Amino acid sequence: MSVAAAKNSLTNHIDGLRRSDLWLEGYSGVLVAVSGGPDSLALTFVAAEICVEKKINFEAVVVDHGLRSEAAGEASKVVGTLKSRGIRSCCLRITAPPPSSGKQAWAREQRMQLLCDYARQTASAVLFAHHYDDQAETVAMRLARGSAVMGLSAIAAVRIYQGVLFVRPFLNLHKIDLIAVCKVYKAEFITDPSNKDQAFERARIRAWLQQPDQRLLQQQLVQLSRFSAQLSERLADTLAEWCAEHIVFTLRLRAQINFVTFSELSGAKQNLILRHCLAVIGGQPYPLSDNRLDRLRARLATGVRLTAGDCIVQCNAERITIMAEFGRMPEPELHVQAGRIYRFDKRWLIRTTKDGVIRRLGPAGWAKRSKSSNFQTLSDWTARMGAMIPVLHGLDGRRYCPHFIERRFIYSDFAFNSAQQDLAATRVFCASSLPLDGPCEVIKTDKNDR
Repeated sequence: MSVAAAKNSLTNHIDGLRRSDLWLEGYSGVLVAVSGGPDSLALTFVAAEICVEKKINFEAVVVDHGLRSEAAGEASKVVGTLKSRGIRSCCLRITAPPPSSGKQAWAREQRMQLLCDYARQTASAVLFAHHYDDQAETVAMRLARGSAVMGLSAIAAVRIYQGVLFVRPFLNLHKIDLIAVCKVYKAEFITDPSNKDQAFERARIRAWLQQPDQRLLQQQLVQLSRFSAQLSERLADTLAEWCAEHIVFTLRLRAQINFVTFSELSGAKQNLILRHCLAVIGGQPYPLSDNRLDRLRARLATGVRLTAGDCIVQCNAERITIMAEFGRMPEPELHVQAGRIYRFDKRWLIRTTKDGVIRRLGPAGWAKRSKSSNFQTLSDWTARMGAMIPVLHGLDGRRYCPHFIERRFIYSDFAFNSAQQDLAATRVFCASSLPLDGPCEVIKTDKNDR
């Protein structure tokens, strides 16, 4: 029964993805992040079978974080076991030295960066094996920290992060169910001792919630996360509708808000809109607090140019303009290889046909732009916006300006294998605006899955 439930849940999620605009049919693949524990192994064996049935490219990815002396050997063993079972798999290794403190958070961030980079190259979605018990632990931790409604939504079933889809199809299954799946597949799993190390907050919360008398509390915590997610989704839909009618976004460089309609809203609603716009344009990982936004709103009416969240904010009688702030040090710089896909400056998805270095165009470069280049279509752009344009400095000594295209063309050969040589020449370097990080509702689950 556990295998059937796992397959049903994963099938619903994959089918939902394939119906969405985020999936590139015939090109997108699926990766499973494998730790070697029972959760990720259960997901791996189930996903491998379903992807074969649906003719979707599949690969299991093990990340060696190097925090324990046994980690490298365990990672190699997991990869070897999966390959012996006919499952395509590989090992990615974190090579940077760990910090003296905060090692687990550091390892999670390093792991995410490796997975993001690997997933971008094939437009793959990444599957994580977080489950019901993980959700309850996360909500308990966030309650203890005083999180608001959106934070209490906890682990999202589908989330975009740095342009990559992360999917968690097992949030309706318990850990005991996934152990049962492993037994059916006769999969030997690894137990990470750090999962029970009381030095870590999650381990302490886990031990508390696993006590028999806390079963009802665990259910209530998960129910709270579902209600919070529903409220957050409705709030996001309402926000999106208002923004579509009253805000003009220019990629992730400028947002222009209709000040008249904005001024008619309550302070709480204004904060919600400003927080969203600052997140889109500034690309900051954490949203601004209400206190910071209250101070920002209080100064908007003065007409003084303000800075917040790596953005410049200015207001007049007609509109509030939020633009990306140029000049923060250090300036981003990215070494790139031909044919690979990269994330640059928190707002661009890029691909080139030449090796080189990506930098911002800068004020001087914008001032010297050629009228015959791609820039002639950007006549309404300000100098501050133009300074943020990514430029490829090729190893041949030439500078290549970006050709702005849709995200799907970044992942296809259309932009790079055109039969027209003059068109291909303008597409040496292509860029697309990255979607905003955050949860997305592309999966419609059955009520029984709730």
